Amino acid sequence: MQLLLAAMALTVSPSLADDGTVLARWFDALRTTDREALADLLADDARIILNDLGIEQTKEEFLGSLDAWEEATGSGTDIRYRVEEELDAETVVTVCYDFPSNSVLTSERFVIEEESIRESNQTHIAESCDGL
Repeated sequence: MQLLLAAMALTVSPSLADDGTVLARWFDALRTTDREALADLLADDARIILNDLGIEQTKEEFLGSLDAWEEATGSGTDIRYRVEEELDAETVVTVCYDFPSNSVLTSERFVIEEESIRESNQTHIAESCDGL
């Protein structure tokens, strides 16, 4: 039953399959710190907004911060997500970051246009991923 629910959580409607593919590639690239894939997925004028930290980054600033991300996450980080809402170019997902020493649950709003992420806007929800 849990496997079925997990598969359903990652299912994307056929009309929005491109957004699902972009998000799947994004989270996989983030999990593995694949700089080339992340650079390819971000639009040239992309903005990455981390509300709880008060940080807004350009594409270049985000890519420049990946060394710190890789050092902080270590090996073994798992990222799970569930699509909550899809409206035109916007997709809202609940994301669980299972780091080696802790877990964090976030809500993230993506603006995706032409296979590129124009904006990622992240808000912290909880210090555990219970229920996802």
